[in-house]
Amino acid sequence: MTSYIKIAAMLTLCIFIPPLGWFVMYKYSTFDKKTNFVLAAACLAFFIYANISSGNVENILGSSKGFEQSMTPEQFREKFNAASRKLAPNLGIDIAEPFTVADKNFSYDFTPKLKLTGTVDGDEQITELKIFTAPETKDESFQTINVLGLLIATLNPELDKDDRSEVFRDLRMLKEVSTEGSYDWTTTRGRIKYSVHADSGKSTFIAELGR
Repeated sequence: MTSYIKIAAMLTLCIFIPPLGWFVMYKYSTFDKKTNFVLAAACLAFFIYANISSGNVENILGSSKGFEQSMTPEQFREKFNAASRKLAPNLGIDIAEPFTVADKNFSYDFTPKLKLTGTVDGDEQITELKIFTAPETKDESFQTINVLGLLIATLNPELDKDDRSEVFRDLRMLKEVSTEGSYDWTTTRGRIKYSVHADSGKSTFIAELGR
């Protein structure tokens, strides 16, 4: 009876947690290599089928979990506002008006010194987002950091607070939104390429959406 329980436990792990199940199979299985291979392949096929059927494709994609491969401006607005309500409910940062797309471009002014612009392709899917900012006070810098954080949370929802802070560190933006002089930095999360260009106190934050 004990051997049957061990086999059942091994197969269960192979189905629901494949890497761990494969390790257990390698270390403790009493079957021959051919039988182990057939069982592992069958369990993996079931795992993939089950996740695709339930819509949990992110379980297979790993680091791309939650990534939006395509998004219209209105979908972005809804997701951005949802992230704002969840992550910064007391700050009241949202995109209040639906976007108007003209000549494959759209924009929104959070403040006179903080502007979001975007471009779309022929299918009206976003290809690039830019945030232009020129903060002069700590409050303006604070608001800019929060908008950038919400943008990252919207495009890479799998990232937690520490991961989003790491993006800022990669872009040398964690302490100050703008600095004297000029610089260009780039980093990537999933299929989103983030970059920042600063010159004479003005910063441009760019998010390019890969396909």
